[in-house]
Amino acid sequence: MSSLDTLREHGFGTFVETHPLQFGLAVGLFVGVFAFFNGGSPTAAFFGFFVVGSLLALVYSYTSVFFRAAHSVAESYTTTDEADPNRALHQLRERYAKGELSEAEFERKLEQLLETETRAAAEDHLTRRETDLATE
Repeated sequence: MSSLDTLREHGFGTFVETHPLQFGLAVGLFVGVFAFFNGGSPTAAFFGFFVVGSLLALVYSYTSVFFRAAHSVAESYTTTDEADPNRALHQLRERYAKGELSEAEFERKLEQLLETETRAAAEDHLTRRETDLATE
């Protein structure tokens, strides 16, 4: 994989880690050009590079934080196929506590819930239930 591909696909941090020589040459070239345009003074180039580098680092850090936050917000809105396993049990307990279910109904539904804890068990339960309804 070329250094440009690494930069495009994985970002700046990975590029610096995987290609330190190219990064060092680019920084050295930048400092050299900066020194050339500042009258050849390495001190002026160093301080100029320090200021420019600091500003670029600030811009980079703020944009990376912004994109990470945007990505995490977008990720939080995605739904998963797996439901929270405790959610159904919690709802069942709430309904029983509110008096919507009698003790017998609560126990029957709790038994069904415990039978269908896994997806495969739930599919088996539905298949058995459909067969029982078809034979009645």
